[in-house]
Amino acid sequence: MPQLADLDLLLSVESFGSVGKAAQAHSLSQPAASIRISAMERRLGLRLLERSPTGSKLTEEGELLARYARNVMHAARELLEFGSGFRASEAKRLRVAASPAVSEHLLPEWLNRSGFSFGEARVEVRTGSVDTLRQLIRASQVDLAFIDGWCQAGGHGQKLFRDDVVTQYICDDKLAVVVGSKHPWAKRSGPLTVAELASAQLVLRERGSGLREFTDELLGAARAPRGYVEFPSNAAIKQAVATSRRVTVLNVSTVRSELAEGRLHLVAVDQEMPAKPIYAAWSERGLPEYARELVEIAASKVSPMPVGDRGTRLAGPRLMAEETAKTA
Repeated sequence: MPQLADLDLLLSVESFGSVGKAAQAHSLSQPAASIRISAMERRLGLRLLERSPTGSKLTEEGELLARYARNVMHAARELLEFGSGFRASEAKRLRVAASPAVSEHLLPEWLNRSGFSFGEARVEVRTGSVDTLRQLIRASQVDLAFIDGWCQAGGHGQKLFRDDVVTQYICDDKLAVVVGSKHPWAKRSGPLTVAELASAQLVLRERGSGLREFTDELLGAARAPRGYVEFPSNAAIKQAVATSRRVTVLNVSTVRSELAEGRLHLVAVDQEMPAKPIYAAWSERGLPEYARELVEIAASKVSPMPVGDRGTRLAGPRLMAEETAKTA
């Protein structure tokens, strides 16, 4: 009989596509993880992995075993909850995971607008990359996950997960040009051209991030030379822009509170700004009651902040300020 830990390790290899990454997730060395999987292959008389220099993927037999392993791991976790004295009369429990931007800027509001309060519920929030969220869902370590498209350039919710994970569209999150209150563009009435933006003093996310790729695509058509400062976090970018005359491009959900406070301002541009979807994702086994309620609340918000009708250009600064006040 395979050990539960070995089955769990196999599921991690399936999710990450790498024995090394799976080993790291289980606090193991890569050689130790390889030995455990090889030993399981010998016991079962099956070849479970196809190994290559670029990674590892499950064989057909490995995929079949993984299907059973997910059921076994789910049953084992239910048994552990029962054994630890879990009772229905205990505090409500909700396990949520989300992309960094969603967990920091949107999830707190969604939770506060839900029907249960923090005093009555035990809410556990985790964050991570798309791969991490996918692993948490499939391993039944969270009830629900929220993913924003900016954490994986070109990604779409339905394509990020396999058939055993259910996804639901929540809203679109647009890019916007953002300046501090000291910048002359904060009071600009006319739209900004991309050439003007490209020649400004920019603050950008690091290369390799989905947000940076979309920003580079936006500025790519402009031939004007540009200098910039890179930061690895949105919080650092917002601080740099709010206290200087620099300019940045951020997704709207990350600047809602600063817009409401007047520390940052949106600048309209003369073309449609790109948008990426935010999705909710959960296991095909279904959603607990409180998780379902949270999805409904998130979807009812329609968008992180109104940015004009779909298919139109970004609204001007005055309209944006009015819409910010409505959603604050």
